[in-house]
Amino acid sequence: MSSVQKAEKSAVLMKAFNNACDAMRISGADKSNMLGVNASTLSRNSIKGFSPDSKTGELQLHFIRLYRSLFAIAGGDNEFMYHWYSTNNAALNGVPAVLCLSIEGLFRTNQYLDAMRGKV
Repeated sequence: MSSVQKAEKSAVLMKAFNNACDAMRISGADKSNMLGVNASTLSRNSIKGFSPDSKTGELQLHFIRLYRSLFAIAGGDNEFMYHWYSTNNAALNGVPAVLCLSIEGLFRTNQYLDAMRGKV
């Protein structure tokens, strides 16, 4: 794969991640915490993005997966999606927005949404 194709994939991934975060009203600080990078690194890479093969890129992909699952469950209702993401969930034993700041929490939330969609 050429470096141009890799750069395009990185940029597309970053744009999709930012769009999902914007729809979920996630702050820049929470985005950087979720990805495990500091705010200046996230800002510097806001156009070119991170390689999908990197740890940061994989975390972006997992969050996009979460967004798409929640979008399917909510029928695209952004208000419901934001409400679900930002309030306590008894099954997850926490607030998804807080849980997703850790890798384990992001994965658990994805597993929960997969189960809710019947994809287990």
